[in-house]
Amino acid sequence: MDIDERARFRHEARTLLNHAVGYAELLASDAVESADDSMEQALIEIRSAALRLRKPAIEFIAAVTESSPFPDALKQEVYACLYDVVCLVQAARRNAPAQGAEAMLEDVRRVHEAVNDLANLFEETESKGGFKGELPVSLPYISGGTAKRSGRILVVDDDQFGRDLLSRHLERQGHTVCQANSGKAAFDILIEAPFDIVILDIMMPGMSGFQFLETLKHDEHLRDTSVLVVSALDDPASTARCIEYGAEDYLPRDFDPSILKARIDSLLEKKEYKLRNDLAMRRLVETQLQLAGELKEAAGYVKSLLPRKLDWHDVAADWEFIPSLSLGGDSFYYHSIDDDHLAIFLLDVSGHGIQAALLSATIMNMLRSLALGGLDYGSPSSVLARLNASFHVEEQNNMFFTIWYGVYDAKEKILHWAGAGSPPAIMVGPDGSVSELSGDGPVIGVDGSAVFSDFHQPVAAGSHLYLFSDGLYEVRTGESAMLPWEDFLGLLLAHHRECSSAPHCLSPIRRIVDAVKGLSGRDIFDDDVSIVEFAFNA
Repeated sequence: MDIDERARFRHEARTLLNHAVGYAELLASDAVESADDSMEQALIEIRSAALRLRKPAIEFIAAVTESSPFPDALKQEVYACLYDVVCLVQAARRNAPAQGAEAMLEDVRRVHEAVNDLANLFEETESKGGFKGELPVSLPYISGGTAKRSGRILVVDDDQFGRDLLSRHLERQGHTVCQANSGKAAFDILIEAPFDIVILDIMMPGMSGFQFLETLKHDEHLRDTSVLVVSALDDPASTARCIEYGAEDYLPRDFDPSILKARIDSLLEKKEYKLRNDLAMRRLVETQLQLAGELKEAAGYVKSLLPRKLDWHDVAADWEFIPSLSLGGDSFYYHSIDDDHLAIFLLDVSGHGIQAALLSATIMNMLRSLALGGLDYGSPSSVLARLNASFHVEEQNNMFFTIWYGVYDAKEKILHWAGAGSPPAIMVGPDGSVSELSGDGPVIGVDGSAVFSDFHQPVAAGSHLYLFSDGLYEVRTGESAMLPWEDFLGLLLAHHRECSSAPHCLSPIRRIVDAVKGLSGRDIFDDDVSIVEFAFNA
């Protein structure tokens, strides 16, 4: 016989043996529920006889398959066990009660058929002299016990008794089981209802197990279904091919039943974990979307507090505010203190997020509404000193802030200012001269004894003042180095002069922002960006 004939023999022999033992195991469970004591005892004896048959039958199958000599005692033991099972089955069928034993008798009949077919197969093969070869073996019965988790399992096998036997044992473990006799039938079932696991035979007519696996894993709706292969083909190439096509595991027909049970429990646990993980991920995404929405609303709130474009005493103002993906603490404002004095300031709270934005908005509202009572708002150093005394880092969740605060005297044409850790403002004169208006104070909220100084500078008609947060120039260029201050200042002046020479250009600040983005190679900033331009036209 060729290799296919040897494979078919061993596959068939082990399958018949499995049917006999497996259905006998089911009878033992049914015996406990039987109201007839004699019937209960008969079923238990069938089970014991079938189990006694298992070991010598396996040895006999191996000896016949390999064409090796085997002792007559083994042959006599095998046929004696077969005869014992047949006799006990016939006795059980004769003595069965007339009513209520139909289901048990059906299993008794299946044991009888399996044992008879096994005996006939042995006799036919032995008469041909046997053959040699290492061959796959068949599916064993599944031991009892309740599964750790219950799942929906689809058993795909063209052998009816194998499907039925495996399904019944799985059902007794608590699983919901459906059967399919071909790959096509299995797909028809999977399309209608979801399953956790498919137990798949490889040697099937029509669509083979390999074709089933390949088709399943290319289906976007079914590819996550776990597949356990149980096959008579136990060569490494078949195993590798199934794993390559996406099977979770490959078990030979003679696997240990506890391994299959443990593997099913493991796959169900894995799926349960994946479902929990997917749920957690969806909740995380929902939370992130909600947070992003709240940050967007907060950024909108901060932007709504910013001042309108200014035209006051021949002073015009324009600005750009670009919140980053992570909301920051930038804010700025300008407002008249009286008919001749204009207060202007830009502050930046440390850190990011809603806390920084809320603190920034609080400080801005206090300054623009002149809520710090008993204070000379025309004195920048006095304003910073009061802020430093009012906002301590220990009381603000360790947040501090920088601020540039100035007051323009429209009557005297003088700008007074003070700074607390902020970038210098840039004054560009009508002749193109540049002044960096720096302060000398530390950041607000860290040193309660800090002293702040006032600085003053005349403002000529045609001058421009630029205020900006550090987010505008603290960027990395294409070489990953920080943009040097001198380069940023040169960029600002170049766009200022270009805009001054172009009659249609009202303000260069958008050009400045775009130029910095170009140097960084990114469309967004890591920090909030604020830039304000004041044009002193008279």
